[in-house]
Amino acid sequence: MSISAAPLRAKQPESTRHEGHFQSLFRGGLSLGGGQLIVQLCSFVRNLIVARMISVQDYGIAAAFAMTFSLLELISSLALDKLLIQSRDGDEPGLQRTAQFIQAMRGLSNGAVLFLLGGLAARLFGIPQAAWSFRALALLPILRGFSHFDPVRMQRGLRFGPSISVDIGSNLLVTLLAWPIVLWLKDYRAMLVILILQSVATLIGSFVVAERRYGWAFDRAYAQRIFTFSWPLLINGVLLFVILEGDRFVIASSRQVFSGARYTLADLGQYSLAFSLVMAPAMFVSNICGTLFFPHLSRFQDVPAQFQRGYQRIYSVLCLFAVLIVIPFMLAGPKVIVWIYGAKYAASGVVVGWIAAMWGLRVTRIAPTTAALAHADTKASMTSNLIRCLSLVGCLFAAAMGKGVVWIAISGLGGELLALAWIMVRVRNRLRLPIRTSFPPLAVTGLGVLAAAALVYLGLPQAVAPLTIGSAVAATAGTALLLAAIVPSLRGDLRSVVASARQALSPTLRPWEL
Repeated sequence: MSISAAPLRAKQPESTRHEGHFQSLFRGGLSLGGGQLIVQLCSFVRNLIVARMISVQDYGIAAAFAMTFSLLELISSLALDKLLIQSRDGDEPGLQRTAQFIQAMRGLSNGAVLFLLGGLAARLFGIPQAAWSFRALALLPILRGFSHFDPVRMQRGLRFGPSISVDIGSNLLVTLLAWPIVLWLKDYRAMLVILILQSVATLIGSFVVAERRYGWAFDRAYAQRIFTFSWPLLINGVLLFVILEGDRFVIASSRQVFSGARYTLADLGQYSLAFSLVMAPAMFVSNICGTLFFPHLSRFQDVPAQFQRGYQRIYSVLCLFAVLIVIPFMLAGPKVIVWIYGAKYAASGVVVGWIAAMWGLRVTRIAPTTAALAHADTKASMTSNLIRCLSLVGCLFAAAMGKGVVWIAISGLGGELLALAWIMVRVRNRLRLPIRTSFPPLAVTGLGVLAAAALVYLGLPQAVAPLTIGSAVAATAGTALLLAAIVPSLRGDLRSVVASARQALSPTLRPWEL
């Protein structure tokens, strides 16, 4: 027996490997955060331009466009990007080409359905004159269906740069073009043109940053795996539509369904503006955390101790973000809406606080949902969203009884609370993630939101403007300190965070290493 003269490589200590992964995760977080900040700012500017330059009723019609497109996209979502990241063989070219083929067929099918049913959708919303615009929405799923999956595949190694570049480039382009487009068309058609241009830019960008050659394949074994992974998410897509668009769909179509309904397209415009304003920071957090934490938890799915520590950190961070979103909108949202969008949107201030509370609960629900998905438990998200859809019963009841739009938002808040409670029990039973580690930060967050609600009820934010800012800062800062005290693991990672920040911000760090 001969022994090789090559020196044996010493096994890397577990702590060193974890620290290196943490540093990569932190650098990826900085990159994602910067990219999402630019994307959300662009979205905010576009919405501001459109809302300022068209009427409230036209803004409601533009919201109807978004709902119609979202309906088919969500109810046919196969989550192929999630499969490429979660699967252990997600780098296999055959799996990627099969996923791209199925995605293209899905886009063509959705486009055909949108074109054929465009007139029916226009009549459902009570705007038959916009039928051709609804048919033109068929271009959106077709364009998105032919996008390259390479930017998604690269996220497996925490390489977020290519996908961030595509998002930033497409959003900057349509934001720069938004003002001349609205000035030219002067009505709801401007939003349609903006959506189409953004889809074109995203399609081109996905090919520009790709490393592999685009191609199609149909491997029966891969297709069967895709179906097994995705069928719960198909149902989940229907539920997501009800969650994200169901309340606005009830507002838009209530006059055609219920004789006692009093909602108009102007009401839809007011509600949609408040919804979009709160959704911007919530989606900023959701996109970063979902993209960043999903591969992180997936990597440790077979290491229970590491998985639980990562979950606790993620949950605490999301609770803090929820407070930072909810409290400012509850205290200052009505005045901010009038200041930014004008007095014609003053009615949006009535519902913005309730919508903010609803989105805050949804942000905290990202943690258990991501944990379940990291173990390929797609049914957890599906079932929690099914419970969340119970809020649609409240929305329909409010519309039928002629109640105000605020009851639509209150129904959504109740649904989010039920969904969060259920999925926390699910991950406790399936993944052995104890609720007691998640409850303290959630309780502190709830206390902060209740304190803000008490201030609103007493009328203090409207009476004293400095109190609004001071209360928001004090509540968020206090919650941050309490979260750090409740979760010792956050304090234990402080040195790693500082070291990672120094390395990430070093001038020798090249952008493509993020």
